[in-house]
Amino acid sequence: MKLTIDRDIFAKILKKVDGVCSKSGTFAILSSCLIEASRGSITITGTDLDITLKVFDKARVEEEGKVVLNSKRLLDTVQTQQPGSDIRLTTEGNQVLIESGNFRARIPSNDLAEFPSIPSIKTNASLTMPASTFKDLIDKTSFSISRDDSRTDFTGALLTISPNGRIQMVSTDGHRLSRIESVIDVSGELPRGLESGVIVPLKGLNEISKNLTEGDISLDLSGGKIVVASSQVAFCINLIAGQFPDFSKVIPSTLDHKAVIRRDDFQQLLRRASIYTAKIGTIRLTMSRGRLEVSTFDHHHGEMRDFIDCEYDGSGVTAGFNWRYIDQILSVIGCDMVSLEIIDMDSPAVVRDITTDKLDYIVMPMQL
Repeated sequence: MKLTIDRDIFAKILKKVDGVCSKSGTFAILSSCLIEASRGSITITGTDLDITLKVFDKARVEEEGKVVLNSKRLLDTVQTQQPGSDIRLTTEGNQVLIESGNFRARIPSNDLAEFPSIPSIKTNASLTMPASTFKDLIDKTSFSISRDDSRTDFTGALLTISPNGRIQMVSTDGHRLSRIESVIDVSGELPRGLESGVIVPLKGLNEISKNLTEGDISLDLSGGKIVVASSQVAFCINLIAGQFPDFSKVIPSTLDHKAVIRRDDFQQLLRRASIYTAKIGTIRLTMSRGRLEVSTFDHHHGEMRDFIDCEYDGSGVTAGFNWRYIDQILSVIGCDMVSLEIIDMDSPAVVRDITTDKLDYIVMPMQL
């Protein structure tokens, strides 16, 4: 193999791929990436066996070939070269010569036969949508995915798409639930399984959100995997087996008390209260006519009471919540005004963007 590629393009590709490569050290080959040079293009693949990423771009290829190199070492080498320079790779037996300007280095290559078999990735699936739409679904739900592996069905988000183009993503960690939906055009046959829903793991969603942000993307399902691809980047992600909980039972059908609050004021109120909370983060919220009050008490941290104005003219109601859960919701909503809807101190509360009915956040109460 012999090729030349722009340093900035190469660094950008390697950074994407290195984010997927395994850092655990259990299987050393998984910390490496596969580089394939063919017909004026380069394809770089990384995998941790759960997620496979392929990135495609142009390169000046003098000799076609394949090589497996340590991803982090190659990335560090490329990033230290002069921006705008060319990087030249040449295989020499079981080593690769790297050249750029006055720079010369050799990196040992790994056995091609040891690199995992890569699943076939189709990039021309019939289901397409704007990357920005899918990224918005992820960014507004991924924070409430569980980080506890004891409930694997909670460690990913439920993705469903109906034949009429209604796309929905739902996540929960048992303490809060996020649900967002949008509408896309569906042309051709909907990949089998999407209508009933699939669970996409958190790491895969995070990598998609980071790397697929512009243009259109395609979605496909194959053998327990979801393929999400653009013209230059393709992810193949193992889906989580299991049954996502029936979240419809968690969303209250009626809510007795609704306040409309300026989002920034609400968030600052919560953060002032957080200074006086114990590790568990419990605060007391009280809604009364025209105002929302927060209070806290802890033997070690002290106590505080504060309030802000809001639109509310109902009877008084009090409930306890983890301030972090509400704060994270307010951080991703992004609108000026939100609603806080409460039944009583023993029932879930709902936080919504008042400009849309396509976004729901459910927060379970805390014992006061």
